[in-house]
Amino acid sequence: MTAKTVLFWRHGQTDFNVEGRFQGQTDVPLNDTGRRQAEEAARLLSGLSPELIVASDLSRAAETAEKLARIVGVETVHDARLREAAFGEWEGSIRAEVAETWPDELAEWVSGADVAPPGGESRSESGQRVAAAITDIVDTATVDTIVIVAHGAVLRGAAEILLGLTGTGRLGVLGNCGHGEFGCSERGWVLRSWGTTLR
Repeated sequence: MTAKTVLFWRHGQTDFNVEGRFQGQTDVPLNDTGRRQAEEAARLLSGLSPELIVASDLSRAAETAEKLARIVGVETVHDARLREAAFGEWEGSIRAEVAETWPDELAEWVSGADVAPPGGESRSESGQRVAAAITDIVDTATVDTIVIVAHGAVLRGAAEILLGLTGTGRLGVLGNCGHGEFGCSERGWVLRSWGTTLR
């Protein structure tokens, strides 16, 4: 494998982000701030001349990706494997609401334990799903610079798996429209930067 540059880019802000709601695989669109963030970040990332842009098919990631795709003149590829972690019955609720029904389960999840919300995925399950998808995308790509546009929890989880980090939560969650840059070659994955956001 020739060395490749792979960017992990989180979608822009949504109303659920502002309200502190579990978003998961609920298809929540960008809000006006998120669209502005995506446009500004796209102008920055376009300087890296990405040749392949692959995004989660959830609209907040797809719309974020499209801002960059238009600038650099490539078509976004949508991949459902890049969706956010499924939070099951917690989706759409804030933590206080979840705590009313599932106080023990929420406390365990908040502590960093690798547990699944009712009807959802654990951190390791969602991270492994997205890490496998990214590995497949990168291994089969014939270009040198790839942008993966997805979601906070799964981008962190996948990054930790690809870097061989033990445990969960060793990296911070990317802010809205934040990105990380990796090098990938036959020697494995190298983290070049993480958490870069516009101020």
